[in-house]
Amino acid sequence: MKKLKIPLILIAFLATVSCEVKTDVDKEVAAIMDVIQMEGNAHAAHDLIGLQNAYIHDSLTVRFNSRKSNYSILEGWDQVNSLFESWMTMDMSKYKNVVNSKENVLVKVIDNCAWLICDNNWEMEYDGKPMKDSEIQITFLEKNNNEWEISFNAIVTKPGPKRE
Repeated sequence: MKKLKIPLILIAFLATVSCEVKTDVDKEVAAIMDVIQMEGNAHAAHDLIGLQNAYIHDSLTVRFNSRKSNYSILEGWDQVNSLFESWMTMDMSKYKNVVNSKENVLVKVIDNCAWLICDNNWEMEYDGKPMKDSEIQITFLEKNNNEWEISFNAIVTKPGPKRE
């Protein structure tokens, strides 16, 4: 019996390891893109609840905004949410047909974490005139309760953005 003990343990170990659930990367990337686009659509629609639903609500949530002449780092959900709430008080009446899209997307999934980088594109009419803008978006996500949520989001201005 002692001679069989070690082989049985090895067989049980190998069976356990080979039965681990493998990550379906394509499925996870699709779910991540749904969250990323939902967040962009919430911005476009001026939808506070949509923005809030895309993010983790904890002290380590961070948003980094970079513009040509300055930048800001908001640390913790309270600060990030305060930014979102301040946006809701802005007069958006001159903006019409606001559409957000993502292009040149790169995503890496590692277990329950992922990062993404893409072009964050905007098209709209401002005061009756067509306008386009594109920024770089760098996002880290975590999977909580089987749902992807943003834990870090950086919006970085491209040098010399094209406006039409």
